[in-house]
Amino acid sequence: MGSDTTNRMIRAQSYAPEGFIALDNSALIYPPTEAKYNANTFRISMDLKQEIIPQILELALHNTLERCSYAKVSLHKGFFWYYLSPNHKSPVLHEEGSYPSARISFKDNNGYLLKVLYSKHRIALECFHALTDGSGALVYLKMIVSEYCRIADISDVSFSGALDFKERPDPQEFSDPFQHFYDKNIPGSPSTGAAYHRKGSGGYDDRVKVISAMVDARTLRERCRERGYTVTVYLSSVLTMVLQQFQKEEVPQQKKRKPIKLSVPMNLRNIFHFETMRNFTLFAVPGIEPALGEYTFEEILKKIYLDMSLSQDPKKIRSQIKRNVGGERHILMRFAPTAIKNPLFKLLSNSLGDDLYSAIISNLGYVKVPEELESSVSRMDFYLCPGQINKVSLAVVGFKDKVVINFSSFFNTDTSLERMFCRFLVEDGIPVEVSTNRTPEYKE
Repeated sequence: MGSDTTNRMIRAQSYAPEGFIALDNSALIYPPTEAKYNANTFRISMDLKQEIIPQILELALHNTLERCSYAKVSLHKGFFWYYLSPNHKSPVLHEEGSYPSARISFKDNNGYLLKVLYSKHRIALECFHALTDGSGALVYLKMIVSEYCRIADISDVSFSGALDFKERPDPQEFSDPFQHFYDKNIPGSPSTGAAYHRKGSGGYDDRVKVISAMVDARTLRERCRERGYTVTVYLSSVLTMVLQQFQKEEVPQQKKRKPIKLSVPMNLRNIFHFETMRNFTLFAVPGIEPALGEYTFEEILKKIYLDMSLSQDPKKIRSQIKRNVGGERHILMRFAPTAIKNPLFKLLSNSLGDDLYSAIISNLGYVKVPEELESSVSRMDFYLCPGQINKVSLAVVGFKDKVVINFSSFFNTDTSLERMFCRFLVEDGIPVEVSTNRTPEYKE
């Protein structure tokens, strides 16, 4: 086979012009489904006790992007696929507004898929999911904050898990892990049926309203330890319990009740030990079957734990990867024009995405703050943008002696899910400190 033919094959398989970057398998769904109520964004932020100096933050962002040049990209719509290309424009700093995780205007952000915002004491990173997932974005934020602190003479220290500014990027950092772990010889995992979706009450708009519940990390961990489960399993079970109560009120006839299933992102880096800065997340879908009868909290805990454990089996995950990558590699999908693919992706996003779960809860885990910065870092937050079908999302992050549970919602006045969730925690011996960005017009 001639070299010219070989080069053409390589370009066809990469789905992008030569010298440009193909989206990873997980990212393919995000550009064609991005919409007013489906922004596909999330935010991670860190508050410092020192006042933020924008000029220093701008330099810290520049240095981080120079180290992670694969983030200096913009998104383009090709004839066959969306793809990334090098972005030579300067990144833009934005003053923080009232509502997080909004739809990103790429034009106003000079084409960048990550957006850095600041307020008097806060450094925030919002990200379009086509670039990376929460764990990848957390690395970017750690690097920006540590570089900011270095330049501002606060402290010259790195966060655990951050990339070294002095080292050259490893090829693994921006390789597509899904292609790496794809195995054509195993069967793809089947999809599941539709789940219950809470209707909610009152109106809604696309401004992300937040209720933030802060709890003591030690108290939460001790309560989970007493029950014998992890924080993720415990909080997922509380959410499932709340949704069970809502469906019981909405659907009086037991046999007509639908499954309650959660979407719980799994960081596959921890399972496969592949340190990529691209998306490397799949979703566990634990849940219960209320048509079979009402579940006690202990029964829910056990069911969520068993479902989560099975979902983390590497063989089962490889089967999911086979299904997803196999669809991408199908000849009809590879060579169908983008104009035809886009409506198909929107249907898939519902039938293989939002329709399958009743709510999403994402636990970013515990972020270890360097000892030298403990006196400077006062707060961390993690927010998900809700969706058209599931209008309330939960995002969890731990730091120092706190765990923050952020409920992000499109509902204007309906906060019944948040209140019921927090009431359960308090009744279970976990005090909750609540704050919100809801203005009087968005309060009941």
